[in-house]
Parts: sequence; C-alpha cells; structure tokens
Amino acid sequence: MVETIAGYVAVALDNAQLYSSLEQKALEIARLKDFSENIVESLNVGVLAVDLDGIVESWNTRMEQLFGVSRQEAVGRRLSSLLPEELVREIVARGDAEQITGIYKQRLQHQGKSLTLNVSIAPLVSKSSERIGRLLLFDDVTQRERMEEQMSQTEKLTSLGLLAAGVAHEVNTPLAVISNYIQMLAKQMPEGDPRQSIIEKIVKQTFRASEIVNNLLNFSRTGAAEAADVDVNRVVEETLSLVAHPLKTSQIRVVKQLGEPLPAVRGSANKLQQVFLNLFLNARDAMPGGGMLEVRTVAHNGSVEVEVADTGAGIAREHIHRIFDPFFTTKASGRGTGLGLSVSYGIIKEHSGKIDVRSTPGKGTSFHVEFPAVKKAVHV
Repeated sequence: MVETIAGYVAVALDNAQLYSSLEQKALEIARLKDFSENIVESLNVGVLAVDLDGIVESWNTRMEQLFGVSRQEAVGRRLSSLLPEELVREIVARGDAEQITGIYKQRLQHQGKSLTLNVSIAPLVSKSSERIGRLLLFDDVTQRERMEEQMSQTEKLTSLGLLAAGVAHEVNTPLAVISNYIQMLAKQMPEGDPRQSIIEKIVKQTFRASEIVNNLLNFSRTGAAEAADVDVNRVVEETLSLVAHPLKTSQIRVVKQLGEPLPAVRGSANKLQQVFLNLFLNARDAMPGGGMLEVRTVAHNGSVEVEVADTGAGIAREHIHRIFDPFFTTKASGRGTGLGLSVSYGIIKEHSGKIDVRSTPGKGTSFHVEFPAVKKAVHV
C-alpha cells in the first residue's frame, strides 16, 4: 500500500516538474516570439510574409504606413488585393525564385502620393527546409532619391556654370562689335531703303544673342553678392509690381497671401528678385489665355516658404524632371532661352534653399521654395 502511494507521489512529482518545465519553455517561446515581433515592428522597412497561395500571414507597422492598410485588414487577404497593380506585376514576374531577388527603385502613385521603393523578395522556409511562402521587404527611398537628384543637379550646374562663363566671355566681345557696327549701319541707311527691315531683324537678333550671353554669365556667377537680411515679402511685392503690367495685359489675376510677421532670410535681395521674376514670368507664359497666379508666403519650422501657383497648361510628366536643366524649355522657338529656372535653381541653392515643383497637365503648376530663416522678424 505504502509502495503504491509512493509510486503515485513520484509520478505526481514528475508530472509537476514536467509541467513546470513546459510552462517555462512556453514562457520562453512567448518571450522570443514577442522579441522577434518587436524587432520586425521596430524596423524602418515594410515587412510582410505570404504563404504559397499569396495569402498575407504577416504585415508590420511600416507596411501600414506605406500603403494605408491596417494589419487587421491585410492579414488573411491576397497580396494582389492590397498592393498597387504595377508593383504586384513586378513581384509576380520574379516567380518563386530560390534566391533573394529585388526590385530597384519601383516608382508608384498610391493614394495620392508618390513613392519610390526598393523591394527584396526571399523564400520563406520551415525548419525542415520546406518552402512555405515568401518574405518581402519594402524600403522607402523616396527622400533619398530626391536628395540624389538634387546633388546630381547641383554637380551638373556647377560644371555647366564653368563652361557657360568661358563661352559667354568668348562670345561677348565679337557680339558687341557686330551689334555696334550694325547699329551704325542702320543709322546711315536712308529712310525707305528696302534693306532697312533686314537690318532691323539683325539688330533684334543681336540683342537677343546678347540677352542669352548675359543669362549665361548670370548662370555662371555664384556668391558675388554681399549677404544681408532680406525681407522676402518686400521682394515678392516689388517683383509683382515689376510684372503687374504684363500680367494685367495677359488677363491674369494675382492672389496674394503674404504671412506676417515673416522672419528675414540671409542673402541677396536682387538675386531673390531674379528667382521670383522667373517664376512669375513662367506662370504668365503658361497662361496665354489668362488665369490666376497665387503667391503665398509663410514662416514654418524655422524656414520661410514661398509658393507660386498658376492655373496654366501644366508640365508633362516626362518633362518635369528636366525643367531645371540648362537650355531645356517647352516654350515655342524664340520665346525662351531655357536658362531661367536653371539660374533660379542655382540662386536658391546658393541661399541654402530648396525648390520643389508639382504639376498637373491641364490644371496648373505649383513651385514651392523654402529658405532657412534668421531669428529676427521683420515687418513690411
């Protein structure tokens, strides 16, 4: 009897120890699971897992931020119903590769925003090396790509600036001689001479060539002006006064929303005026049938921001990445040199600023310019 009871007690003790051990292992597994999930949630890349049928099994917080779909909505649904169609096509095109594959700089328009993503696709396998699905990582490189484009643009403008300075100086002297002699010839020409119209055309074109040379020189100059505290509102007002007549004759209504008080910007008022002049005249040229020009200024997060928006023809998507390139223009022949925005870009960078453009063909274009502000506030 005693032996039987002792046997039961021994079994009970063994079971208790086994239960305790299993409980500890379960807690350890739960801890490791939580730890792994915390790692996935802490990553600044989107992480998702799908099974062999393309059903989403895992969807982290970064995926929620990138695609605007919550984890609860995503898990259990087909991947093709959650991601943009063009991205799904690229993922499907890579098939069930046994090695890690990637999609480099996939550009998307999703829920009204532009995204550039690097996507890595890896096979998901079990402990027994059996394939059970795929793991996808989504790295948002949108800002990085913009910075790379800006750096490339700056380097390009620096190189072209040196070239432009040399060309402009070489061309300026013979051009001045031609211009002087042709004007002298025009004065000596008797009134009514049939050759007079030809001479006038030559004079007009030499002035145009001179304007191009001066634009080249402006394009190549950096840092020449002495820096001072500049009231951006005042510069905007003065520039609008300069273009008031051409805007009025083009039937363009100007809407101003100038924020006050506005911090000063460190730089050159003349150079900033050149930037705004180019933007205002470009807006006018984009609205040959009239329209509305909106100019807004605001102080925000230690910066002075200026937005110049028009209701014109807009810029085609294939052209928008080239508008700051020297000599690139979409205007008709004889209407522009293609240097205005390049010069403006250089001036803005010289002032440690940024410029961004958004455009919808047929609806209009908006330029957003941002300069670092000095602490002191100024009033108009």
